[in-house]
Amino acid sequence: MVAKESTVKNKMVAKESTVKNKMVAKESTVKNKKKVVIIGAGIAGLAAGYYFSQNPEYEVFVVERQDYVGGLARGFDYKGFHFDFGPHKIYTILQGILEEMDKVTPLLKVKKKNRIYLRNNYFEFPLKMSQIMTKMPVIAARAMLDIAGKLISRRPDDSYENYLTNRFGRTLYNLSFKGYAEKVWNTEAGNLDRELAIRRVAVSNIFQLIKGAVFGDSSKFSAQFFHYPPHGMKQIAEDLVKNIEKNGGQVLLETEISEINVTDKKINYVKIKKVKLKPDYVISTIYLDYLLGIVKDNGSEYSRAREATLNLTYRPVSIIYIILNKERAMEDCWVFFPEKEFLFQRVSEQKAFSKLTCPPGKTGLMVETTKEPTKENIDLIFKQLEEAGILKSRKEIQEYIVKTGPRVYPVYLRGFLEPLNAVLNYCDSIKGLYTIGRPGRFNYNNTDHSWDMALRTYEHIISGENPENWNKLKERFDSYRIVD
Repeated sequence: MVAKESTVKNKMVAKESTVKNKMVAKESTVKNKKKVVIIGAGIAGLAAGYYFSQNPEYEVFVVERQDYVGGLARGFDYKGFHFDFGPHKIYTILQGILEEMDKVTPLLKVKKKNRIYLRNNYFEFPLKMSQIMTKMPVIAARAMLDIAGKLISRRPDDSYENYLTNRFGRTLYNLSFKGYAEKVWNTEAGNLDRELAIRRVAVSNIFQLIKGAVFGDSSKFSAQFFHYPPHGMKQIAEDLVKNIEKNGGQVLLETEISEINVTDKKINYVKIKKVKLKPDYVISTIYLDYLLGIVKDNGSEYSRAREATLNLTYRPVSIIYIILNKERAMEDCWVFFPEKEFLFQRVSEQKAFSKLTCPPGKTGLMVETTKEPTKENIDLIFKQLEEAGILKSRKEIQEYIVKTGPRVYPVYLRGFLEPLNAVLNYCDSIKGLYTIGRPGRFNYNNTDHSWDMALRTYEHIISGENPENWNKLKERFDSYRIVD
């Protein structure tokens, strides 16, 4: 059967979270405490709430309009499975962040194995020139000629396409990067901004790739191990909630903020349902157009910023969860499928992250696609999974369910930084307002980065809010790189 996102609620065993809304936000009766309103209960929002709730000087309200926590790193239970909304691993090169996460939820250390499927062959990922030379010698020869040519002639680094062809050559770019980008972001790769390549492609150029293969140092662009919560990513979110509530903070689910009233760059009040709360700080982790949609400000800068949010768009992602009556389906944690003829871009196996997430004798595949999950497309996806050898036969599928996230991948079109900076500069101009997290900064980042944003923002506020320090933190946030 196919269970769509809109029909899952109240009809299936799967529940997005065991955390329940216990109360409606009320005007605080606690004297002499600074009030912090955190909008959004994703990892960034919950981590911020976790840190502020440990400080006796602050009263914490985490407000979430959904009936679950975790945001883009949410999970759900289904017939004994603990599924993530798409694969989430924890690997970080940020000092101290792994230890901070491990304090909240003791993490497993998992050996990583992932590959990429190209020209009917599986390759280790990141790609190794030795494998390309063995399985595709003509491609390898063309790639080396490309690189030799790029040492003499380069294009301006003004797009995703030019940035990567300058560093990997046209042949490797077409082989590994072009189709994937156009499939996921639904536009010609030349329309995408160079920032997407800078933030998303951890390998800086082909020479770093070769150096990593020769000398064995690939930690900056490929992890040998990653960490993971035993019962799925939702365990971290729920453990954060438990800590916040134990410390006296409030996590309010199915609760919306209807207004953030601003005058002369100051927040007058936040309206939570019918209650007006006067906060000292508002930390927003929600989408920027949602945030500016609830801000009430008569200033001209606000009007320009809100109009600029129209240029910040997202791509949806659907996850097809395939339940199989077998112990394991793949030898990998996940496999990339960059070629455009495949309707999906990645396949992962939940059990590869933790055995505790699946019932004994069963496993679950997660197939990510930006295509509309129609029956016709799903049937073709199953056929392609058979062709790639991941499914032996469609008959081994016990059942499948589909979940769709309407706003998952930020679209970095060329020139996106101008409207983004207009929005973020306006938010920065409001005293006591901070925007963090993936939606909150339109930032292509991972869970460890969102946690780091929360911790650094907390430290910034309690240390006196030096503006120069916040500028440095924003540079830090923009420097995050995703390591596969």
